[in-house]
Amino acid sequence: MRKRLKVLMLLLITLVLLLCVLIILIVAAYPGLTNYLSAMVILIALTSLSKTISGYSRVLRVVITAGLAVSCAYLVIMVWPELVFLFFSWIRVSSLIALMLLAVPIPVVLAVLRNRFKEVQVLAGLTLIIISVVYLLMLVLSAQLLYPMHITDLKTRYGSYCSLENVWLIAKEFSKTYFNVYGINERVGFKLFPKIGEFDLIPMELREVLSAVARIGTCGEFAMGLARLLRDSFGCETRIVAFKTLDHEFPEVKVNGTWYVFDLIYTTPDKPVEAGKYAEYLQNKCMVEPRFCKVFHAGFKGLVDTVTGEDLRREHGFSTSSYATKLCYFQLRVNS
Repeated sequence: MRKRLKVLMLLLITLVLLLCVLIILIVAAYPGLTNYLSAMVILIALTSLSKTISGYSRVLRVVITAGLAVSCAYLVIMVWPELVFLFFSWIRVSSLIALMLLAVPIPVVLAVLRNRFKEVQVLAGLTLIIISVVYLLMLVLSAQLLYPMHITDLKTRYGSYCSLENVWLIAKEFSKTYFNVYGINERVGFKLFPKIGEFDLIPMELREVLSAVARIGTCGEFAMGLARLLRDSFGCETRIVAFKTLDHEFPEVKVNGTWYVFDLIYTTPDKPVEAGKYAEYLQNKCMVEPRFCKVFHAGFKGLVDTVTGEDLRREHGFSTSSYATKLCYFQLRVNS
């Protein structure tokens, strides 16, 4: 009977470890699923720990409680994004607690091997807690430590000159690893993928770095991340441009005195486009793909610098003199 129990426990441990590996792979491929993991942490931990926590030592109970607190805080932040700045601040001064959480599975596994079957119920919950904490730590530490190393690597590979070729190569590299979640939250009906750009209490500088590191979000995060990456790598002058009547914004880079549009995830995936020729470019795209007609139409309604609020319509070729003659035709294209 005892041998069978040991075999069963070893099988359970193996399954849990395989589950951990699977979860890590899934999170690596789809970072936004961390929200689901956090919800699972609460459900599993509260149901399993409520019956077994009294049997632990005082130190281990403190560690488990800290893990639950971290998970609960994370879920609260997902509901109220404005609080995320407090959480990032807390993470920076609590790396010791995070390291303690990383060590929790060791005594749990030892306890399981000593035939304490009830510990198996806790192992899954603790594992999910650790994965959630480690993921957030990786994101913040990447912004603080790995991002400067990445900038150094880019300068080594491409030099430090803000040329159109260098900017385009980095923009393509950035877009290939960027996970665009546009429309997903609306389709599923809740915030599956929280957007860094919505965390208004985070300083803009940190939001830009996190966008460059996380590489997940919509057009706003793409624009912030790429613009920051190009400024830090080559010292390029950048700006973010947004439509007034369309939920879309994109980064622009000034090269040799000329502004270029780098909207790789939507309107300019194949090449950079001079800002002064952007309206003409969209007009030609509209001729081939009617879905771009609404973008062209929106350009006449309003195109602004998101920081200064400057009206950029004329600079991008959306002059009011040509608006009346082209509006009727393209309105028909939009409605067709």
